[in-house]
Amino acid sequence: MITANAQRIGVIDLGSNTARLVILNAVPGYAYRLEDEIREVVRLREGMTDAGLSDTAVARALFTLRLFKRFCDSYPVDRIIPTATSAVRDAANGPAFLHKVAQEIGLELQVLDGEREAYYGTLGVLNEVPLANGYVLDIGGGSAQLSQIRGHRYQQGASVPLGALALTEQFIHSDPVTAGEVTAVQQYIAQQLDTIPWAQKKQARAHRHLVGLGGTLRNLAAIEAARQNYPLNTLHGFTLTRDSVAVTIDQLRQLSLEERRQIVGLNRDRADIRPLA
Repeated sequence: MITANAQRIGVIDLGSNTARLVILNAVPGYAYRLEDEIREVVRLREGMTDAGLSDTAVARALFTLRLFKRFCDSYPVDRIIPTATSAVRDAANGPAFLHKVAQEIGLELQVLDGEREAYYGTLGVLNEVPLANGYVLDIGGGSAQLSQIRGHRYQQGASVPLGALALTEQFIHSDPVTAGEVTAVQQYIAQQLDTIPWAQKKQARAHRHLVGLGGTLRNLAAIEAARQNYPLNTLHGFTLTRDSVAVTIDQLRQLSLEERRQIVGLNRDRADIRPLA
């Protein structure tokens, strides 16, 4: 790596379910190398009402952001890029939360709108995967971003309120889930996807390649990898089939929370979030 203009950059992603800090050694315009990473479960969207983020969730987020800021200061990093996504942009008290973070911690969180979030996720994919034409799906805690790729370039993107945590809080109230709850989730997903004209089945059939991002998809892949005794310790490039997802969903529907926590490949802190698409 060219080192003359190297910078150490800390990128913070405050999501609806988890918060992540990555430390990168980067030469702008040339290359970057991951140096360190921290992930914390924050559940920022948990308990969110029309009034906004709950006090408990805000306290968890502040604790985590303070931890990240101290980590960056002690490293040290040359620049911090702090971002927030759907929970903060959707919350009625989002602006008040941003002000609190700035005043108490000294971080100016940049709230990404849905299309910008889709674009950044796709940019990461196109730097890693040879995808000429197809789609990128990023399922987070509060929202899901779907992007269209044409000619190796980002064409357009959309964000819909189909995050795993948001759907669980809105529709799932039983353990194990009931058939009626599953149907309600599936109907809602179909309604939301119908709002994206370029993602309709007739158009999508011509470009069937789909690249997945986000914790929900990583966990589905990890479950399938464990089922196959997959020999690698990374899921990068792993192929997740429609049939394997259906098998996992059928399994998750029948199990209680404690039983789901025993599934090999599923993070225990995600066992209460149900991917029932």
